[in-house]
Amino acid sequence: MINEVLESYIKAGSIAANALKRAEEIVYEGRKVLDICDDLEEYIVKQGGFPAFPINISQNEEAAHYTAKPEDDKKIIKGAIVKIDLGVHINGYIADTAITINFSPSYEGMKVANNETLLQSIQEIHSGMSFEEFGALVQRLAKGYGFKPIENLMGHGVDHYNLHANVSIPMVQTRARGSFIEGNAYAIEPFFVDSNASGYVIDGMHSNIYRLPSARAIKEKTHTEILKYLWENYVTLPFALRWVYRQFGRSATNAINELEKKGIIEGYATLVESSGSSVSQFEHTIVIKGGRALITSVKQ
Repeated sequence: MINEVLESYIKAGSIAANALKRAEEIVYEGRKVLDICDDLEEYIVKQGGFPAFPINISQNEEAAHYTAKPEDDKKIIKGAIVKIDLGVHINGYIADTAITINFSPSYEGMKVANNETLLQSIQEIHSGMSFEEFGALVQRLAKGYGFKPIENLMGHGVDHYNLHANVSIPMVQTRARGSFIEGNAYAIEPFFVDSNASGYVIDGMHSNIYRLPSARAIKEKTHTEILKYLWENYVTLPFALRWVYRQFGRSATNAINELEKKGIIEGYATLVESSGSSVSQFEHTIVIKGGRALITSVKQ
């Protein structure tokens, strides 16, 4: 990996780490999710980065993917366990990172165990380590704390303007192809639930997050101005409905709905724990450098 690329990964990670630190200060019970999303995304831009995807604020049994819609009235629930998942990119090189903010004593043990498992497992990563071996390690650590990882939420490769490169890294013991490769970037993200939970997520309601799969989409004969805007500003990275709404006004909602129905853009669903169990999450982005895992999503 050339120095300029690594520097971009590290700069993005430092901004992301600072944004999560800010999240710990501004997330509180009763606050509007929309206000938190706007605050953190504005902070990222002011620090010299760009959001790699909309701020995800998922509560209780929601594991991931909820972001505020335009004029959203949703608030942080009293006693909730809240996942803040955010991404920053510099020149298309991405830091993807997450923390859990907890407002209930019932979930504190899970939160602590989740974070410790993430950090302990990253310390064991080395060039050539198989993803199958890594998944078994995460599951073993989780079980030692009395919890279990969600089996169908995986870590993933990270590449240039590609949040989910074609690599999936299990967080449980399962057959898996691939291994950690020198110079490559990865997002490591175990989600924890109680040991009696199903440990499996299903699709919930729409997340208000979308993605434009390729530049070919801008050849569509309708809504060309919006499609051009999406490609020029986000390439293939996920974007929020409220971002388009802010640029084009109320008509953007109907346009985005129509483009999704035509299959020109892809919409995301929220991910919900199937047995209704509350979920925690921690995540770091790493680069394999010198045979070991360098965490980029920390303050430099």
